[in-house]
Amino acid sequence: MTDSIKSTSEEKVESAVELILNGYTCSEAVLMPYAKDCGLDMEVASKISGGFAGGMSLGKTCGAVTAAVMVLGLKYGPGESKEQFDRDLCSQVTQEFFHRFAERRKTTVCGEILQNNGINMENPEEMATLAEKGLCDKIVKDAAEIIEDILADDKFKK
Repeated sequence: MTDSIKSTSEEKVESAVELILNGYTCSEAVLMPYAKDCGLDMEVASKISGGFAGGMSLGKTCGAVTAAVMVLGLKYGPGESKEQFDRDLCSQVTQEFFHRFAERRKTTVCGEILQNNGINMENPEEMATLAEKGLCDKIVKDAAEIIEDILADDKFKK
């Protein structure tokens, strides 16, 4: 895996962008900077998140979004707690993430994000331009920045 994962807020965002630029998928790039903090091995994080890229390869919910929900679930998830507060907090941060991401990208759906940026997911030639256009690294950056904003938000402190 990579040894370039960093720990501060800005560094986590930079790590996420660096990962996608180095060939990892959007979902891997978002989850992997948080893996250690969440008690995950880097390889396990890569494997868990790998299938979520490209909206689960179907243009559905963006892989950066699903990985962000994984990060937030690992941080705020109720685990074995049956306390309603814990369950509600996890739902609130997930909803907050979706809201903030949709504000930036107009949607959380991969195929729609691509289409909004002139890329037809079913056209291999257009898909081949993703790296050149830098769209996915911008999306990964958005997701990591929103995660960091939520983690820093006092209203979501446990």
